[in-house]
Amino acid sequence: MIYAKHGNLIRFIYLTLAVWWFVVTLGGRLAEKTKVVLCYHGVLARQKERFKWQMAGISAQATFYEKRKGGSQHHNGRFPKVCVTFDDAFANLLDNALPVLEKYCIPATVFAVPGNLGEIPCWKMLANHSESYEKTMTADQLVSLSKNHLIKIGSHTLTHSNLVEILPQQAIAELADSKGQLEALLGYAVEELALPYGAYNAAVLTMAQEAGYKRVYSLDPKPVDLEASGAVIGRFSMSPDVWKIEFMLTCAGAYAWLRPWRRFVRQVRLLYRFRK
Repeated sequence: MIYAKHGNLIRFIYLTLAVWWFVVTLGGRLAEKTKVVLCYHGVLARQKERFKWQMAGISAQATFYEKRKGGSQHHNGRFPKVCVTFDDAFANLLDNALPVLEKYCIPATVFAVPGNLGEIPCWKMLANHSESYEKTMTADQLVSLSKNHLIKIGSHTLTHSNLVEILPQQAIAELADSKGQLEALLGYAVEELALPYGAYNAAVLTMAQEAGYKRVYSLDPKPVDLEASGAVIGRFSMSPDVWKIEFMLTCAGAYAWLRPWRRFVRQVRLLYRFRK
């Protein structure tokens, strides 16, 4: 569970601050002109009903980041619009997520790792991670999914490498080869990139732009301002297992307090290291 990874005490503190933020923003109404982008990974069979509840709750707010035929057009205007994304292109989405998205006409973007199609993740994951042994979609499954009018396919790099930690030449290849292989497979331009682990710096963003990506997604927990053009689109990590109130508050933009808090913690750590 996303908000439970530090224990229930921290989870309750997070929830309390989210409620406070929700009140300060007048029940989410000050965030009407923003989009909240959710980042899922897989959806297991046991999570299907909870995922169904989540999608039913946002069906009036759901949209692509960029307007596209087939996306929901009945936004209620009271809360931020919500974009649904999935990293890694796990095969379990076909049985456990796609039917739900189709039921509620909710568009979604799936970010694939073309160097790891039809296999369990080749990248490092915690041993007890629920998706450690979940296979990703095969090439044929990804092609079939791409033909669904509700789905867009994006790049998640070639092998899911942390682009900040590898050599520049390797990072360039990860970005360009992933884009090229996906375009050859799908037959259309792939212009969206989700950064593995949400990791990036100025050099990575320049490489992504030069590789031809028009939109780059991170894991910065921040709503997207529709009136501002930023280089990086922030996303909120999400799971079907979160509490219902956590999900609703996230979609209302109430967990946006996490970004300034994390920035503050990083600055304190840097100051502490400098003084040592």
